[in-house]
Amino acid sequence: MNAKYLNILLLEDDENDYLLVHDFLKQIYGAEFHLEWASTYAQGEVLATTNHFDLFLVDYQLNSQLTGTDWVTALLKKMGSKCPPAILLTGQPDAQSIDRLARQTVGISYFLTKNELNKEVLERTIRFTLKNQELVRQTHKLVTILMADDDPDDRLLVEDAFEEIRLDNPLDFVADGIELMDYLHRRGSYKHLAGTPLPGLILLDLNMPRKDGREALHEIKQDEMLRKIPIVILTTSRAEEDLLASYDLGANSFIVKPVTFDKLVEVIRVVTDYWLCIVSLPTSAEN
Repeated sequence: MNAKYLNILLLEDDENDYLLVHDFLKQIYGAEFHLEWASTYAQGEVLATTNHFDLFLVDYQLNSQLTGTDWVTALLKKMGSKCPPAILLTGQPDAQSIDRLARQTVGISYFLTKNELNKEVLERTIRFTLKNQELVRQTHKLVTILMADDDPDDRLLVEDAFEEIRLDNPLDFVADGIELMDYLHRRGSYKHLAGTPLPGLILLDLNMPRKDGREALHEIKQDEMLRKIPIVILTTSRAEEDLLASYDLGANSFIVKPVTFDKLVEVIRVVTDYWLCIVSLPTSAEN
């Protein structure tokens, strides 16, 4: 870890705690680190969005109505995949409840209580955090994900969900089945994509104008060049006939659109982890 110059942002309103963390980091990394200090969440946001940091160390409760988890959540919405991982620090007596909250918050990698903080604990936690971050980047295949959906609000929600889970994959959208087939065949308004890799995953709505998802799904699975691309049906339909027909036509998964954003984030996280990290895709689907 010492081979890499480490740039860290610390949000902490207690100067003694700042000096303690600085001393630990100096013992761990020597001169191979830089620590930027902010005493308010507002100052921290300005620094975070105007500089490159490898890691955030965030006090859970500064002199503010916000909490450290609030700050990380808000920053993720602004920075998306560019937001580095965060370690939460607290001196609060009710540490267990804060720990549970931190583990449920996207972007919070680990949780440390200040009264247990020492050089060894901090070094180990930072090492694990950065290692996990690198593993996520390496294991997620950076294929393009294509969503076919005529509802602009649903497209925006999915885009926000991708930012929430800090997914680096390119995300493209089409509004109906005709646009979808033009995109895949690199024709019409998508001629400029000729020679570029096909999407590695398609999120497909069933009910679209002009050519609906059922027709498009059938056409894709009958095409030798396109049929290997995984297709996840993401629809409002709960009809048993749509479920059965989708699998009969070759869909790889069938998911009913969640009604809340939090549930959507979780669905997108599970789907992308499975298809971009766990599953081995055929070369034709990746290239």
